Amino acid sequence: MKYQKKIYALAYRMTGNIEDSKDMTQKTFLQAFNNLKGFKKKSSFYTWLYQIALNTCLNQVNKKDRFTEEVDDSFAHTGGSALSAIIETEKEAHLKRSLNELPARQKAAVILRAYEGLSLKETAEVMKCSEGAVKAHYHNGVKKLREILSPTFRDSQE
Repeated sequence: MKYQKKIYALAYRMTGNIEDSKDMTQKTFLQAFNNLKGFKKKSSFYTWLYQIALNTCLNQVNKKDRFTEEVDDSFAHTGGSALSAIIETEKEAHLKRSLNELPARQKAAVILRAYEGLSLKETAEVMKCSEGAVKAHYHNGVKKLREILSPTFRDSQE
């Protein structure tokens, strides 16, 4: 399927859990199929599908306070020494935990812009808000991530 990997990646970044990500991906495509007649082509199919995926994930996040943390082997660093692989895995896990501390809209903006590479316009369409709101959510999310992560990186540099 053309968008399956991208939707799964979004779901994984939003949930942080492999099984939930698979469920969210399946729910996204099922919901898209069931609502295909409602697709009005005001936006691209890609952003419409992302919008469904994001809403599906946000609904799941709202149902659970925190998702169980698993380290997906696909994110593990494959080159270099075993120690560098462990360090990269720990950094990724710490970033994932930090993302989970953000409010849902900030988390969505950061993931869609930084991880998924959506444009400001596409992100606004997916999140059903203005481009200005996306900028604010993204800015505040990055600012909060810096606050969360700075003690860790400050300690590791001393």
